Amino acid sequence: MIDLHMHTTYSDGTDSLKEVLQKAQSKGLSVISITDHNNCDAYFELEKLKVSDYYTGKIIAGIELNTKAEGVPIEILGYNIDYKKMNELAKKTYLSPEKRNQVEFERLVNKCKKAGMALDDDVLEKFDKKDFASVAIHKSITNHEENKDKLNERSWNSSRDFYRDYMSNPSTPLYVEMDDIVPDLDTAINLVKVAGGLVFIPHIYEYRDNTPKVLDYILKNGRLDGIECYYTTFTDTQHEYILNLTKEKGLFISGGSDYHGSRKPDTDLGVGHGNLKIPESIQEPWAKYIF
Repeated sequence: MIDLHMHTTYSDGTDSLKEVLQKAQSKGLSVISITDHNNCDAYFELEKLKVSDYYTGKIIAGIELNTKAEGVPIEILGYNIDYKKMNELAKKTYLSPEKRNQVEFERLVNKCKKAGMALDDDVLEKFDKKDFASVAIHKSITNHEENKDKLNERSWNSSRDFYRDYMSNPSTPLYVEMDDIVPDLDTAINLVKVAGGLVFIPHIYEYRDNTPKVLDYILKNGRLDGIECYYTTFTDTQHEYILNLTKEKGLFISGGSDYHGSRKPDTDLGVGHGNLKIPESIQEPWAKYIF
């Protein structure tokens, strides 16, 4: 069993690198990739560790980059990267997580006010730049029952759904434009390619109603190497469809839990919501190991 999509405290995960390695070892994962957002800092810590004291499996160098397609905020995964080169390129391209969170939150507060939503009076003053903008604003929105008729039920109950259904959906009044601080798809793909890596699209169905146009756009781009076909929120039908699509298009396959520690308490390393069991064989045609 393997897991090729996980996050540490170097981006938006709550577990340290050592903790992630130890959990991967305890779960018997034979291959992993650490895919922190917009940086490869974890791999520089790996250089200083005796990795086998924590984890005895194989490690693929990876990263997850924020970008956009057809106006929709999405992510791409880069694998087999030269992480030193990738880190240098990413640091020149992306804001720090704290700066991005601040910009995103301020814009989202303005969107909510324009939409006539009630917010806590001190919502801006109380914002912690280490928090997701979506989580912080969702807490403030749901403090006010009068906002309930402005969101669908699942987004009222979940900040994750609020992010996908509203904040990153161009067809809603709460959509937050990030064109000035998030690179377009071609730019993000180019970063991975310059760093010698392969480009995969993760969790495609997480883009909800925008999935068809995002997938079509990415496939037409012609620079995609693979698709994350194993993901914990996929239905059986979605899983089978995307697997067949990779065969039809001659693309590689990956899979991962998208583990974030306590930020996603329902998602565990290796198994996601308990329904994941990603076979080692899927990465054998394309993977290179750094450890």
